[in-house]
Amino acid sequence: MADSLYIHIPFCNHICPYCDFPKVIYNPQWAFSYLDALFSEIESLGIDKVKTIYIGGGTPSSLNLECLEALLRKLGPLLKEDYEFSLEANPDSLTKEKIELLAKYGVNRVSLGVQSTIKKNLDFLGRKHSFNDVKQCVSNLKEAGIANINCDLIYAYKGLTIEEIDKTLDDILSLEIPHISAYSLILEKGTVFDIKGIKEENEDECASEYEFILNKLRSNGYKRYEFSSFCKPNRQCIHNLTYWKNKEYYAAGLGASSYINNIRYKNTLNLNSYLKKEYDRSEEVVTPKDLYEYFLLTNLRLEDGFSLDGFESIFGKQKTSDLLNKANSLLKDGLLLQEKNILRCSDRGLLLLDQVLINLF
Repeated sequence: MADSLYIHIPFCNHICPYCDFPKVIYNPQWAFSYLDALFSEIESLGIDKVKTIYIGGGTPSSLNLECLEALLRKLGPLLKEDYEFSLEANPDSLTKEKIELLAKYGVNRVSLGVQSTIKKNLDFLGRKHSFNDVKQCVSNLKEAGIANINCDLIYAYKGLTIEEIDKTLDDILSLEIPHISAYSLILEKGTVFDIKGIKEENEDECASEYEFILNKLRSNGYKRYEFSSFCKPNRQCIHNLTYWKNKEYYAAGLGASSYINNIRYKNTLNLNSYLKKEYDRSEEVVTPKDLYEYFLLTNLRLEDGFSLDGFESIFGKQKTSDLLNKANSLLKDGLLLQEKNILRCSDRGLLLLDQVLINLF
């Protein structure tokens, strides 16, 4: 039974040139219609109670106070007693009034889209906030009792230097928050950056910047628990671990993807269709081969890997034996590590995860 729910809010106050997620410029009239369709979809899912809810986007904090309150009021009753209730936000749209609403309705985790603390880099990425905005947001969140805060950062793009990464990390560390996420800039077709012909950094530069981030955060008491995710002890994002452990989850909203009863669903990307409550979900039945590949693709991103007993309980003894045979050369090369019952990637193996997976598939 799924124990997590993802909610997609597609509205943004401005469109970032690298973003490939389903999104539109915020329009209050559309927002009310969207919530009506969203609430109908949520009711159709037949959810009893879940342990985690994650509101992503888009920019959920772009909603006005009335819409935000309606959304939080709808979702709160779906949570179990011991819950994680997360919301993504941009520092330029998360006002003190909105933070007070979050606290009122039980939101206990906020993920801020910071990306950088340096103005020239923020300008390049099309971000509209400053580091002062970030500091004010963090202060307001802590004052409201929401101390479980994540900051998203982006690295590996044209003109970024190690010195600038170091400065951004120092700035974020000064905020004393429990969670930091770092993503390399990936340029998808159709984004503004793609249309402008901006290219991704080469693999060597990307790896060099990533290793700098990893070492810096480790030396400051953060554990990498998933390739892009770093936290203080016991402050992992429980919702995101649902994905990385290949567990089932509900999802609702424009373009939202869910995984229920061994079927992966994806909603329409057409906003007009969604507003008419025509969700047009595509379906992919997960085959045994798919399940095997999804399991490895997700679980091997985790620094702690997975238990072979758990793998065997899903796939059986023969498949476990086959996996270990395929893993032999990777173990010898030091890309995989086997410690008693646990199989996981080494630091180098995580950097070369594609190569690892090709050998295991």
